Amino acid sequence: MKRPVALGGGHGLSVSLGALRQLGVEPTAVVTMADDGGSSGRLRRDLDLPPPGDLRMALLALADPAAEIRELFGYRFERGELAGHNLGNLILASLTDLRGGFLEALSVASRWLRIRGRVLPSTLVPVRLLGRVEGQTVEGQVAIRDAWGRVDRVWLEPNTPGALPDAVAAVREADLVLLGPGSIFTSVIPNLLVPEIGEAVAAASDRVVYLCNLEPQPGESSGFSPEAHLAALLDHCPGLRVPRVLCQRPADAAARERETAAFADLGARVLHADLADPAAQGRHDPARLAAALEELG
Repeated sequence: MKRPVALGGGHGLSVSLGALRQLGVEPTAVVTMADDGGSSGRLRRDLDLPPPGDLRMALLALADPAAEIRELFGYRFERGELAGHNLGNLILASLTDLRGGFLEALSVASRWLRIRGRVLPSTLVPVRLLGRVEGQTVEGQVAIRDAWGRVDRVWLEPNTPGALPDAVAAVREADLVLLGPGSIFTSVIPNLLVPEIGEAVAAASDRVVYLCNLEPQPGESSGFSPEAHLAALLDHCPGLRVPRVLCQRPADAAARERETAAFADLGARVLHADLADPAAQGRHDPARLAAALEELG
C-alpha cells in the first residue's frame, strides 16, 4: 500500500484518510464537487467558486497536527452575517483570487497545513447533482440528501464533465482504491459519475475496496442493507467490480452468514471487523479502520 487513493466526500472521506494516515502512507484524496449546501453552497453562488468544504475537510484529515493554521481552517463562525461559514472555506476562496486559481489555492493550503498526501477535486466543471426519488426528479445534492423516499438513480448536469487529469492519473496508478464510507448517493457515487474517473476506477477493479457504512443514512438510504449500498455503486458505474468489502461485524453468526452470501452474490468477499467508534454513533473509528485495512492486505 504505497499509492492509495480514497474517493468520496465529507466526514466519510475524512475517516478513510485518517486511517490511511495512521498506516504511514501518503494517500491521494479525490473529492466530490457536487456539494451545494451550507458554506460551500453560498460560496458557489456568490463567488462562482468550486465547493471548498469537502476539500477543506480532506486537507484537515491529512494535515500535520502541529500546524498552527490547522485550527483556523477548522473554525466555523456562529454569529452575524458570516454565521455558518467556515474560515477554511473563506481562506480557500481568498487564495483563489490571490494565487490566480482554485488549484493554486489548494496547493498553498496544502503547504501551510503540511499535509501528507494530496487532495484533488474530481472535476473543476461546475456540476449539479440530480436524482430520481420515488419517481420524481429532485435537484441538488442537499435536496437529494434530505429527501425521504427511495433514491432510484442520481446523475450530474452536465453529464460528461471533464475530470481533473491528476485525479484520473492517481486512480490509474493506485495500488489501492477506497470507495466510502459516506453518503452513498451524494458523496461516493458523484465521483464515479465523472466519466473519466468512473472509467479509471472500473479499470482498477482488482484494487478496489468498498468501506461500507455502519448504518443507513436517514433519507437517502433509509432501509438499506449493507449490500444494498454496494449494489447502488455497481449500478452507477458500468464495468466496475468490487472484489473486497470492509463491513462492521454483525452481532450474531446468522447475520454474518447472510451478509457474506449477499456480498458474494455481488462478486465481493467481505471482511467483518469491529469498525465503529464507541464514542460516536454511526461513525467509523480511524484506528480500527486502519487495523482492518492492514488485515485486508
